[in-house]
Amino acid sequence: MKRLKEFRTLIEEMLSSVKEEVPIEIVYWDGEKKRFGDREPVARIIVKSQRAFEDIIGHLSLGFGENYIEGNIEVEGDLQAVLRLENMPHLKKIRPSLKVLKEIALHRLRTLNSLRQSRKNIESHYDLGNEFYKLFLDKSLTYSCAYFKNWEKDTLEEAQMNKYELIVRKIGLKDGDRVVDVGCGWGGFLIYAAQRFNITAVGCTISKNQYSYATEKIKELGLDDKVQILYEDYRNLKGTFNKFVSIGAYEHIGKNYASTFFKKLDSILEKGAIGLLHTIGHNQPMPTDAFTTKYIFPGGYLPSLEELICRIRQVGFYTIDVENLRPHYARTLDNWIERFKGNREKATRMFDERFVRMWWLYLNGAAVAFKYGEAQVYQIVFSKGQIDIPKYRGEIYNNWE
Repeated sequence: MKRLKEFRTLIEEMLSSVKEEVPIEIVYWDGEKKRFGDREPVARIIVKSQRAFEDIIGHLSLGFGENYIEGNIEVEGDLQAVLRLENMPHLKKIRPSLKVLKEIALHRLRTLNSLRQSRKNIESHYDLGNEFYKLFLDKSLTYSCAYFKNWEKDTLEEAQMNKYELIVRKIGLKDGDRVVDVGCGWGGFLIYAAQRFNITAVGCTISKNQYSYATEKIKELGLDDKVQILYEDYRNLKGTFNKFVSIGAYEHIGKNYASTFFKKLDSILEKGAIGLLHTIGHNQPMPTDAFTTKYIFPGGYLPSLEELICRIRQVGFYTIDVENLRPHYARTLDNWIERFKGNREKATRMFDERFVRMWWLYLNGAAVAFKYGEAQVYQIVFSKGQIDIPKYRGEIYNNWE
């Protein structure tokens, strides 16, 4: 009871400190209401039971998330405003219980990305069905940060093609190149690249849905003489390549297998090869959110930039260019959220309300992480050995209509 009272006081102190920035109202299980801020609240948090409140004390984001998806906590109004509170300094004073920390650690151990477990981890997320992902992704089914070259006008579809064009330019793709795409998703980049250049390309995925879709799409477009999709783990890749990309897949490698990943790249890339790694990361080394790893991305880990640069250096690669596309991912997620909102009833019919609440929380939480939290998205260009590199960034961006 004492801890409950202390936590309630702490939460109310936090809300009081940000009341002008984020005016919010809390409705407690006993009917008591507390309003923070002089303006009309942008959101109302309804805590339906003392147990739900206690779960937040012990489990933090995991406790809030689990009670939200079960309907024990409701949020009326701006969900992102509520999720933004997780990044407030006051909340960092609260520590999960030892029991919860042990549970989180055990879950992470169970979902380490061994060859066998990786397939299970990927299937749990990406094999929900292509029709589900069509509810909120663009037509190319690109499930990574877009690039809004014209910030005011670009549609999501245009921005995803912009991202592919940006990558093509950064790795200097040209006719005759041999390209490998690790974690190729639904094949979006390889399709774009093969339509632009006479290349030989291999992509790999361990999602059956992605593999089937990408293979059929490539055949339908008459690109199967240029592009081959493998239902295969990156650790089993063979051949040699002079261009490498991985777009939004490194997050699934896991901290324990980072060294394995880069050693594999070293074995399949020829001297002078150029690679681009596009990945979500954190501003500093830190654990991935417990709710996300339990319900959305088991086995996932978001590295810091320093961790990535260190891994690149350890295998003898040279870093050429680093760009942070953080604002672009926030905008990408807002686009996905708007589309998901418009198809919420369809998603509920495909699954159920609990599943939809879980994904609604995940998408909005991710957007908040890029707007206000520690989440970043890095594009790192590297080479195997010293090579000639563009003297000016203008050589990448010029003559791009």
